[in-house]
Amino acid sequence: MSWKRSYSAAVAAALLSLCTLQMHSQAGTENAPMVEDTSDKSCAKLTDANTWTTFPNDMAGVGTHTTLANFLAGNLDETAPEISSDQAPSVIGYGNGVTWASGDESTSAWSPQGMTELTVNSTNVHIVGWSYINANPPSGEPQEYPNGSRISIMNTQALSNAPYRDVILVVPTGSGTYKPAIQHAGGLAVFGHYLYTTNTSNGFHVFDLDNLIAVDGDSTLCKKSDGVTGIFGEVEGKWCADGYGYMLPEISEYQASDSCSTPVAYDWAAQDPRPSTPLLLSGEYCNLAGYGCGSTSSNNRALYTRLFQWKMDGNKLLTTNGIATPSEVFYVNQRNVQGAAPDQNSGYETNSYWLSSLRHDSSIIKVTPSDTAKYWSVDDGQAPWEPEGMFSTTAGHLWISTEGNDTSSGSLNTDPATGGRVLIYIDSTQIE
Repeated sequence: MSWKRSYSAAVAAALLSLCTLQMHSQAGTENAPMVEDTSDKSCAKLTDANTWTTFPNDMAGVGTHTTLANFLAGNLDETAPEISSDQAPSVIGYGNGVTWASGDESTSAWSPQGMTELTVNSTNVHIVGWSYINANPPSGEPQEYPNGSRISIMNTQALSNAPYRDVILVVPTGSGTYKPAIQHAGGLAVFGHYLYTTNTSNGFHVFDLDNLIAVDGDSTLCKKSDGVTGIFGEVEGKWCADGYGYMLPEISEYQASDSCSTPVAYDWAAQDPRPSTPLLLSGEYCNLAGYGCGSTSSNNRALYTRLFQWKMDGNKLLTTNGIATPSEVFYVNQRNVQGAAPDQNSGYETNSYWLSSLRHDSSIIKVTPSDTAKYWSVDDGQAPWEPEGMFSTTAGHLWISTEGNDTSSGSLNTDPATGGRVLIYIDSTQIE
């Protein structure tokens, strides 16, 4: 009798466990464990535009070319002030960080987006992407029109007055001609000297960081009469790029060529160095308002955010006949995601990630395939406002760049303590 009761109890417990697992492993259930998306592994594709030789040749006679190492040595013309203790944002595990030079901290024309980190000759370097913001673009043009996107390259070896420089991104269009890279730059990742940036509906732009080009920094000569629209190309014997002193030309693209029923969006990116074959990550921003992920007013897919893992082959994507396919795809069961970083702390779980999100006003979220998600929100004084790009290290640092919020009067906030734009790191062991 007692054996039967024990057996029945065991069966009941097993069924309950199975039901619980199925309930918590359902795609579209907020905070449920990540769910593998097997159907989109075969339909998601990126096609190599294969301009790795053509584009550098097109730009060979333009400006003065330099490597990233030489660029860092004496060409950084802005200073990012270290955040003082009384200005530090209220964030769990806060370590340190910087704000931006006053012009970048307060501009409404450009907004910080994705972020990544690398080491150049033992020097720690951060790169932050910026998107041009046009509140009233011409019909048929995106908000990034007409000036596209730029990056800030910052020496973060020491955070006391960290030097950096803004560099405009361009796309070659022929021999000695180029145009702005009209993209959101919502995600960045670096493999070797190649910088990968997301182009929301069309995959990745790739830029060679060892092919930075010095051009004429005349902001009058290199802008149209409206004082806003940048001129890109040769003007009166000088090379222009919206008045920036340096530009970075694209070397190739991995263009979206998927056949998925819900088209893949490339809203953010990251890199995952944990597997033996490193991964480039891409993901989607999905919103209750119907943005992305196939959402409509009658088909809410806001919680169907997908994370794609793409295997690398050295510094390039692993391809077959020029086409890359994801090795894994997951529904992360979160919405309003703007960035990601892998958990590299001791004992990490495979495929575990931190996400930056606008959910809960603003938050850091930890997701894994086996556990219910955890989150730390700005409302609880544990996350920064408007988190964007993320980057994790094996030293337990989680770097976060923020977009910046508005004050009650509607102007851009420049106070780092209450939501001004910052680049900070926190102790990631405190958010496991």
